[in-house]
Amino acid sequence: MSKSRIVRVWITVACLSLVISACSSSPKKQGKEEPKNTEIKSFQAPEIPPVYTDQRERAKYLVTHYWDKFNFADTSLIRMPEITEQAFVDFLQVLPYVSYTDAEKEISGMLDKALSADTLMFAYFTVLYDKYLYNPNSPMLNEELYIPVLRYIVNSERVGEIDKMRPAFRLEMALKNRVGNPATDFTYTLPSGKKGKLSGINADYTILFFNNPDCNACRAIKAEVEASGVVKNLLNTKVQGNRKKLVFLSVFPDPELEVWRRMLPEQPKEWMCTYDDGQVITKERLYDLRAIPTFYLLDREKRVLLKDAPFRVIETYLGERL
Repeated sequence: MSKSRIVRVWITVACLSLVISACSSSPKKQGKEEPKNTEIKSFQAPEIPPVYTDQRERAKYLVTHYWDKFNFADTSLIRMPEITEQAFVDFLQVLPYVSYTDAEKEISGMLDKALSADTLMFAYFTVLYDKYLYNPNSPMLNEELYIPVLRYIVNSERVGEIDKMRPAFRLEMALKNRVGNPATDFTYTLPSGKKGKLSGINADYTILFFNNPDCNACRAIKAEVEASGVVKNLLNTKVQGNRKKLVFLSVFPDPELEVWRRMLPEQPKEWMCTYDDGQVITKERLYDLRAIPTFYLLDREKRVLLKDAPFRVIETYLGERL
């Protein structure tokens, strides 16, 4: 499964204004033409008082009051993506400008308003959160912002236990290997049969690449990595002693080992090409491999710097630290 990834949307909160209009008309009765319903529906973003001049303060005010004038009880707005979905996307775009605590609070508050007003509206917005923050193909993929959504659903007394099952599993996986935490250790196997541990890799940075070399998306990413001057430079750099600047650990997590061995000659010699003997990573759910390929960037202590990030983001991160 191909994955395009996080596109960081840099907007100027001071200039953000959202006025999207749509008109709806009533159907005509037979034999008599009724006057058209000229009601105009739109999303009204809050006006930020001029007293707020700092960008962070303006963003916080905007996020806090973003949904104040939205009628969550009006389910007809679900059929108007040009209003509702666009407003939702713009809401997500502002969240990176506030603290994570504030983002978490306002996401939960917004969901609470939706659930209190109408269960259909609540379901609609949970689907949108899934579409934009969880779907591997979304350019706005952001698991950290998706976690408050999952927590709200799992902890809500108004959501049925059956409806909590999938969010509960997703939350369990999302909380594993979060940025800033140590990556889960595992054993890999080299083509020779020799085994090693992730924790034993001696490098300032480790790119962890879960992939199947026979998939089209993996081939495309492989070509992208091979063309990267940043990665090539770091792979050939030693810091001191046997420690390397960068190790590229390619891990094949699937059971079709013959496929992996057949593709080995095509893999870059600078990579550590390994496989997961017994599919322990998948069976024990050590990592969330809902899509292949998947990248992680780890530091010297094997803490997660970037989780499930596109290669171009990893390349930029490393390039800034050369």
